Amino acid sequence: MNIPDHTTKTAGNYATLHFMDGTESKSSYVAVARRGNIFLGIKLSGLTDGEQLGMPGKSYLHARVRSARDQALAAKLDLEAGVDNVVPLFGQQLALDEAWPNFTFEKIDEKRASVVIGMFIEGSLADDIDAVITRIEEADLCRKLIDYVIDQAGTEYRIPRAKVAANWLFDQAKPTLDGLKKIAEHNKTVLETQKEFGGLVEGQIEVVGSHLQQLNEIYHKHQHTPETEGTSQPTDSGAW
Repeated sequence: MNIPDHTTKTAGNYATLHFMDGTESKSSYVAVARRGNIFLGIKLSGLTDGEQLGMPGKSYLHARVRSARDQALAAKLDLEAGVDNVVPLFGQQLALDEAWPNFTFEKIDEKRASVVIGMFIEGSLADDIDAVITRIEEADLCRKLIDYVIDQAGTEYRIPRAKVAANWLFDQAKPTLDGLKKIAEHNKTVLETQKEFGGLVEGQIEVVGSHLQQLNEIYHKHQHTPETEGTSQPTDSGAW
């Protein structure tokens, strides 16, 4: 599941952060490190069921790291820092991948170098969505991603406070996590419905009845919370 951009550059505590454009998006990467006019940014890119990667029972939270030049951002930071704190532009002489030697970039051209990083989480999206979401929310996994990028880039090149950047990164994942919660609730309701309906119609082979109507009534009875209101529901068109 891809994580869409929900960039909030100046809201609340994020006014201190600086952002980089993606190939087809504006201000979608938070800038975490700088060498001259070369910046290193990160954005969350997705949450994938581990079975697709040969790791059943796990999930994979991943982010894209991007190295790119941004002369305008460099000038802005130098202006904010004051004349005595201007960062030398020796980085202009470096290639985008050479600026960050601890990263092995997979996509490199004249405009950017990028690579996907991530971590496996206990629990699959198919069977343990609640556990996966809880782990992301409570284990500060976004902070681990930020700390890793800063450490690999070199702490001397760090731009923002790691905690602030991590909080922003987590906020980008919230809409996706909220969607997963709704899916988990819907799946739970479906299982409860199927169990009760199966017991109700057991033995009714070749017995005519309004079974799909009964199925829908049982489904609505098992809707416990408002979170399930916006999810897909069974209908008499054959969704079941």
